[in-house]
Amino acid sequence: MAKRNNKANQKFNSRRLIWICGIVLAVAGIGYAALMSATPVNARYPVLGVPVNHYIKVINSQNGPAFVSASTRGGKGFSGTGGHLTPTIEVNNDELVSIHVLNEDHQKHNFNIDQFNVHTKDLDHFGSQSITFVADKSGKFGYYDSLNPKMNGTILVGK
Repeated sequence: MAKRNNKANQKFNSRRLIWICGIVLAVAGIGYAALMSATPVNARYPVLGVPVNHYIKVINSQNGPAFVSASTRGGKGFSGTGGHLTPTIEVNNDELVSIHVLNEDHQKHNFNIDQFNVHTKDLDHFGSQSITFVADKSGKFGYYDSLNPKMNGTILVGK
């Protein structure tokens, strides 16, 4: 009887060990994914903080496709198609910045700022992508669409 009880305890302990290892691996994986999502595209370490959000839409204007700045009202989406064509994005130095790009044109477009390693994928009609970076260089930099070179704008990073 004692031998039978000992075998049952060993099974119970090995099953418990497998469950604990599985839980530890799952928590470690979730933690790693959370840290990687907090790492801006131009940094090697996570940056914990709330980014400054800038919204850019690609629309089909009278002169062809163009970048347009857009704002939200109460966090419920873009407010109309108003805004400035080829907007200037102004941020502070060492600020965490998120740029949210929405393509409302029927052609593919992308958004790039080479100095900060910001490069979105090619966005189809109504495709969107958000990209976060640290504005760690002061100055005036250009952003552009590599698929349509006439589409460009400026990002000003203050001191």
